[in-house]
Amino acid sequence: MSEAQSVTQKVQTWARGKLGRQIGRGECWDLGEQALKQAGALTSNDLGPVQDDTDYVWGELVSDSKDIEPGYILQLRDHVVTTTTTVTYTFADGSTVDSETEEIAKRGHHTAIANGKVDINGALKTLEQHVKPRGEVVQNKILYLRDVRPVVTKTVETLINPATKKREKANATKTVTITVSGSVWIYKPKAK
Repeated sequence: MSEAQSVTQKVQTWARGKLGRQIGRGECWDLGEQALKQAGALTSNDLGPVQDDTDYVWGELVSDSKDIEPGYILQLRDHVVTTTTTVTYTFADGSTVDSETEEIAKRGHHTAIANGKVDINGALKTLEQHVKPRGEVVQNKILYLRDVRPVVTKTVETLINPATKKREKANATKTVTITVSGSVWIYKPKAK
């Protein structure tokens, strides 16, 4: 890491360099703590308290997610992202078939490192460990920080018409909705 890099750049660079590797015990806290140490920043131990169920402090509190920069640390509590996908298939005879799936991503007590800026949909690229699918190794993830307006797409698909029991073309209307709940604290790392 070059001396010209800011503390936040050092945090991001170090954490990105650990992709696919386990840091410490593989806990999310270990990644944040070590990234700050390696960057010469104050750690959660410096800013305390640090106990198993503490909402850790990682630097200077930032109030608006639009201000997140790569290398900032996020502390999450009861954070749940629910992605609901509904599809309505409408056949030429007016018959319909509906389907709905729901995907839930939970981070009950969790720490993540920003690996980008928040996009227009409230999504943030992050570096995390102790999350699915790879568990205790550092992974690239996407973390939604707010609800996303429903996205509707229309296509034509072929499937079984329930009225005729034959494979037929149907107009498919797919709606994807993302809802977010829980708390997120955003921290700008502070140099020692």
